[in-house]
Amino acid sequence: MNNIIIIGSGITGLTIGSELQKRRIDFKIFDSRESIGGKIQTFRICKMNLDKGFQVLLRNYPSLKIFPEINDIEYMDFKSGFIINKNNTFFKLLNPLKNLSGIFYYNRFPGFSFKDKVLLLKLYLMKNRIKNDQKPLDFLKNFGFSKSFINDFFVTFFQGVFLDKSLNIPLNYFLFIFKLFATGKVSIPVNGINEIPRTISKKIDPNKINLNSKIKKITKNQIICSDNKKYKFDKLICTNPQIESIFDTEINQNIFKEIKYNGTSCFYFTVTITNIEEKIIYLFPESDLISSLYFIKVTDNKHIVSISSLNKTCSIDDMKKEFIGYFNNIKNLNYLKRFVVDEALPAMNSFYNYNSCSFMEYSTNIFFCGDFLASPSLNGAIESGENLAKGIF
Repeated sequence: MNNIIIIGSGITGLTIGSELQKRRIDFKIFDSRESIGGKIQTFRICKMNLDKGFQVLLRNYPSLKIFPEINDIEYMDFKSGFIINKNNTFFKLLNPLKNLSGIFYYNRFPGFSFKDKVLLLKLYLMKNRIKNDQKPLDFLKNFGFSKSFINDFFVTFFQGVFLDKSLNIPLNYFLFIFKLFATGKVSIPVNGINEIPRTISKKIDPNKINLNSKIKKITKNQIICSDNKKYKFDKLICTNPQIESIFDTEINQNIFKEIKYNGTSCFYFTVTITNIEEKIIYLFPESDLISSLYFIKVTDNKHIVSISSLNKTCSIDDMKKEFIGYFNNIKNLNYLKRFVVDEALPAMNSFYNYNSCSFMEYSTNIFFCGDFLASPSLNGAIESGENLAKGIF
């Protein structure tokens, strides 16, 4: 087994490559992009590192244990809590598990009842996995949370995590992510989110990674690139379900043709503003455009603001108008960049945690893996790649 080809240099492809490198198994990685990282990209614009979409790292992801080097990255940590706008007023809430003022002072906003606070603690202390197929919103309602708190906190906060306002994900996965946010650090690398795949790639011989290599066709034992170069394989590992669309009809099973994705848009501006707080997430349950935003200080009063929206067609002018409507202490607001990510996260479906191993044996020599077969997160992407490397090599 000499010819192993991995298609995709995102987190999953790099995870497999690092595992095979460790086992001294030869392989090649092909990617049509000009840089590694897949969907995890950072762009240098106006001397600033801007991520393609608001992406954070939950530092207590279990799968990160195989990459201790990621802990050495310099991070900007978000404060554990949020600032929410209700009735045109901002209210700050801090996580009482990490900050005592979250118990005695920063713990209230309209619609957040004492019963909701008790239920939050009860939800956090739950230890057993729930054996039912309830959707998260139905579960939260049956658990006893008020309708307003479900909408203002759970929907408004987690729609930005799952890119789905209906929170249509498996319940146990929702609870898993809820507890990670409650207990761990939430961070962004100072030099941009792409520093994570760059760090992983250092474990791989750079000569094994072939960028700008678009594949136009795959047969049962070879790939054909757009420059008509052909590469035979003994095993082919595909890290994106869309790769199936270029399979020869002889091998194409049309398994992934119905898979869907959730998307997002992200706007970056520089703004001269006072009386705001940086490194904390702002939530806007009453807005149809803004799902969340955060500020990073550049100079004393100058900040970068990153604004996220589930509305992928929102214009720059509409977003400016919406933002100014919430903050009346703005002097200068200058547009930097808008990113639209159509396929940011796979929508949860029957492929979630596929076969309890998070990868698929498509045929005797072709395999699929990635977050779409695990869970829609960096944790799922690493987990799928690690499981495949352990499972077939």
